[in-house]
Amino acid sequence: MKIAIIGAGITGLSAALDLTKKGHEITVFERSVVPGGLGTYIKIKDNYIERFYHHFFESDNLIKELAKELGISSKLKSYRAKTGIFLQDKIYSFSSPVDLLKFSPLGFLDRLRCGITMAFLKFLPFTPTSLDKVSAEKWIKKYSGQKVYDKIWGPLLEGKFSKYSSKISALWFWGRIVDRSPKLGYFDGSVKVLFDALLMKLTKKGCRIILGAEIESIENIEGRVIIKGGDKEEIFDKVIITTVSPTANFLIKSELPQKLRNHLKSIDQLGAVCIILELKHFMQSEYWLNLCDKKSKVLVMVEHTNMIDKKHYGGRTILYLANYLHRDDPRFKTADEDVLKEYTQILKKINNNFKDSWILKSYISRVPRAQTIFSTGALKTLPPFKLTENIYMANIDQMYPHDRNLDQGIELGKKVASMI
Repeated sequence: MKIAIIGAGITGLSAALDLTKKGHEITVFERSVVPGGLGTYIKIKDNYIERFYHHFFESDNLIKELAKELGISSKLKSYRAKTGIFLQDKIYSFSSPVDLLKFSPLGFLDRLRCGITMAFLKFLPFTPTSLDKVSAEKWIKKYSGQKVYDKIWGPLLEGKFSKYSSKISALWFWGRIVDRSPKLGYFDGSVKVLFDALLMKLTKKGCRIILGAEIESIENIEGRVIIKGGDKEEIFDKVIITTVSPTANFLIKSELPQKLRNHLKSIDQLGAVCIILELKHFMQSEYWLNLCDKKSKVLVMVEHTNMIDKKHYGGRTILYLANYLHRDDPRFKTADEDVLKEYTQILKKINNNFKDSWILKSYISRVPRAQTIFSTGALKTLPPFKLTENIYMANIDQMYPHDRNLDQGIELGKKVASMI
């Protein structure tokens, strides 16, 4: 069959790889001039780094299998990365049960309750689908206690989902806990290594990859699919759309049941603003630092060079500052220098020695839709993979109850390919 794939992120390229193995004729259309979706990258000195921080968990077996298939397993390294919490103007290590027992902002019994509930979620031998019906806020308060929620999980949920935080399901929270691991994986040379290898293999297999392609419409006509963009149109037997559901709904000009159209339009996502800083000096000792101060403009600080040696970046400290915002937030239109000034205020609290002169260079990336808002009852409202007889969809809106990551993206790509 002649199959089109809209989007050259990990889901689209994974589907393309599986379908080319079956002998299908594949064309991938990508709006950007580079592949990767949220896995795009920038160059710092003689190396590359992701615009939006990426790492892999020990449970991410599909990434490992794909790396092996592409001959790049030697570039996927494992690191023990430290996690911390910034609370009340102080950094607390939060990488182990011992760290939790030492977490002085909570009383001893609250620390025990927090540890027991985390261990319960982590080691459940099955997916607790009943948690889909209850909010994370209610579940945490009931089993971990109000103080644990107020000090740890509440600020993080509110920082990530803002006004939607009280609606987020406990099953999504379970997915966050169960997927995490003390060791993290990272490619030498960034995720660019993965996408370069994928594109090379796909091209060798005859897959067409068209970058900078602006698709305007997708339409079913007489058992075929017509894709239009600019002054061009092509005819395919099948198409897979990997954009978010509202965008897929906009692109499809064929008749869809009104109930399905309304559902696709109603699925909402938060966007992300992410700053990368090249610094003269080291900031602090944790790789991943959750900022649990409700007044903070930043949700997370990732000091990348606390996991990957700074020698790979010309001796510079590489730091991410990021948070999730609804795409209507004015910070999506605010001047870069104003966003930089707002976000870097937290650095002066984290390290008293920090000065603006430490910043050698900064990069600001914005994406309007990066994190689906998974409310209670999301299991029953996940969008379907098959939208019409010849039009399929696979995207971040279907990753629930797990959080968005590349391993989940590969799984979706494989699933939709197998359906076709």
